[in-house]
Amino acid sequence: MPFQGKTEEALVTFKSVSASLLLIAVLSIPLSGCAGAVAHKTPGEESFTAQAFPATYIGVLPCADCEGIRYTLNLWKDEVFFLRMTYLGRGERDSFDDLGRWVLSADRTTLVLWGGREAPIMFAVKGAHLLRKLDLEGKEIASPLNYDLLRQEGFEWFEPRLLMRGMFVYLADVGLFTECLTGRKLLVAQEEDNAALERGYLKGRIQPGQPLLATLKGRIALRANTEGPGERQTLVVERFINVWPGETCGPRFSTATLENTYWKLVRLGDKPVTVADPRREPHLHLVPQGMRVQGFGGCNRFFGAYELDGQNVRFGKMGMTRMSCKDGMD
Repeated sequence: MPFQGKTEEALVTFKSVSASLLLIAVLSIPLSGCAGAVAHKTPGEESFTAQAFPATYIGVLPCADCEGIRYTLNLWKDEVFFLRMTYLGRGERDSFDDLGRWVLSADRTTLVLWGGREAPIMFAVKGAHLLRKLDLEGKEIASPLNYDLLRQEGFEWFEPRLLMRGMFVYLADVGLFTECLTGRKLLVAQEEDNAALERGYLKGRIQPGQPLLATLKGRIALRANTEGPGERQTLVVERFINVWPGETCGPRFSTATLENTYWKLVRLGDKPVTVADPRREPHLHLVPQGMRVQGFGGCNRFFGAYELDGQNVRFGKMGMTRMSCKDGMD
């Protein structure tokens, strides 16, 4: 997955081809069917997972500089969530949306929301009808204030509106967007800024039907289901940002170490880096033994030293070969 800082500020973006799986104790759910293993469900978890989905939980939680934060949490059986946080007293449009996947902890007492934030949001499962928000370490908050979300009698749909990343395919006049955080496949409505997304895709693809990573601002709305009765979730593109050939969503719940990882250049500023021959893709590798950096720039190889200072990397004593190539010199 991309080597992340703030996307808007990064001048050079690398992608990890070899990512190590992030193992987090709170998410290490035992596999069912293992010899000698018996899964015991707590009463709270039994009633939570046995309930009908989709489900909506709502609660007004404390806010340091507003009247309260109204949480509206929608959960689906396929472990997808939509979350809206509305800051009360600041105006009707002061809401922030998120989406992603939900999982239960190994002991089935904690609901974990993995969305677009740096850290997951966690709730204690207090039965089928109550979720209690936990702190960043997964512990209950010692406070007389309310941190509870209550299940509503009916499901309350809302249209999440946010920046999204996903793999986009446009073929036979149909656009399909597989959103990265949820994995959901969404038909793309042919309205608003969809035409710009289609043009960007056709310009960036190498062959028909090739999935390309696309970034955009949009909303997920309900539209008539053209393949059957009822409605289906559909992506409405409000603002197309870019397509990124060579990039993918990456595996869920994974990360990569900075050192001993193959980093491939996929973006330079706001311009995608595409290479026809993968053997000539620009890349670098940080070797902790001797604090050496080595890599390839598309034509010439480079090498040198590096040092780490917190989250910063400094390169020095750099050298490179001096070959002349038909391609890869820019």
